[in-house]
Amino acid sequence: QLSQREKNNIPLEPMGKDSLGRGQFITKSSFKIYFGISKIISFLIPLVLIFAGPSDVAVMVTPSLIIVLAQFVGEQSTGSFHDVLRVLVPIGYVSYNLFGPVTSWARDSWSLWLQEQQAGEFSSSNYGHYWYTFNLILAWVILAFVAWNLFGFLLLRVLPVYFDKEETPRVEMAYTLLPLPKKEDKKKN
Repeated sequence: QLSQREKNNIPLEPMGKDSLGRGQFITKSSFKIYFGISKIISFLIPLVLIFAGPSDVAVMVTPSLIIVLAQFVGEQSTGSFHDVLRVLVPIGYVSYNLFGPVTSWARDSWSLWLQEQQAGEFSSSNYGHYWYTFNLILAWVILAFVAWNLFGFLLLRVLPVYFDKEETPRVEMAYTLLPLPKKEDKKKN
């Protein structure tokens, strides 16, 4: 797709029509708010929690934050790929994050909160209980947000945009042993 753009002198617009959802969402104020909230609760707050919170909380938060960073790198590095591959990057990362690190974080935060409560750590003179309570609330909020992001936004709003027959380029396939893209015949007259 990138070679076709260069050949036809069409510039790549990563923050415009070439963004997620073919630019249908990037200009809407609701998406900007949604994206801003996503950056704050999925990246900024967990980052602060890792560096300022107790070490047992930081251990729970770190895997989810690493996945978010890897997703960012994956999305940036596939900007010139076919549309379908580009949309599979956030779907894959969010799916893994939801059913892996975020679910573990939510369950473990509940267990840790109960453990600290039973150990008597929630006395009025000990302010550590604020960290554990905040971690518990944040983990469950992020679990709900990531589930909505996957099932409500990516699969129901973004993915159908990529099934438009006029917008998504068709790739001719040669089915031999493996489905491989057909090569253009250079001997045409």
